[in-house]
Parts: sequence; structure tokens; C-alpha cells
Amino acid sequence: MAFKLILALASIWAVSANAADLGYHQGGLCQSYGQSTLASLDSSTINQTVVANFESARGAMSDPRVLANRRSAYVWAMEARWACEAAAGYLKNGTLDEESIQKCDCFYRRFISFR
Repeated sequence: MAFKLILALASIWAVSANAADLGYHQGGLCQSYGQSTLASLDSSTINQTVVANFESARGAMSDPRVLANRRSAYVWAMEARWACEAAAGYLKNGTLDEESIQKCDCFYRRFISFR
């Protein structure tokens, strides 16, 4: 009985581990985005990185290898594009929004890890 319970819990955990980063109608969640240090760098580096991440993620969304990827590369490219676009918008208006910068960094790193 205990073995069946452990097996059931392990299978639930395994399924939820893959889906834990994706919320229903909420887009991707990058639970470790607070660990990003990008927002602590100088503004020029932040701006260059955010724009480069945005451009790379946007380009990847039409890349056949990303479109055919079965490991969520497309989803994370889309999330990175949105997060980096938001961060770039704040930066363009002279606002350093730490949360959007951290999400841009985290989502982009997730995309690269699945690529």
C-alpha cells in the first residue's frame, strides 16, 4: 500500500515538474527569476542584454528547429520575447523595472536550455 502511494506521488510529481513552469492562461513562470543578477549591472549592459535577448527570442519563434522542438523551446522563446519586450519598454522610458529585467533574463535562459 505504501509503495503504491509513493509511486502515485512520484508520478504526480514527475508530471507536475514539467508543467510547474507553465501556468494556465498566465504564461510561463520562471520561479528562479529573482536569482537573476542582470538588474544589478550597469544600465548600458542591461539595455544591450535585454535587446539582444528580445531579438534572439523573436527570431527563434520563426526558426523551424524551434518550432519543431518538443522540449518547450518555442514556449520559452515566446515568454522571453514578451518579458524582454516589456523590460525594453520600461528601459526606453527611463525606468529600470527590476522584475521585468529579471524575468527577461530567466525566461531567455530557459529558452536557451531547451534549444
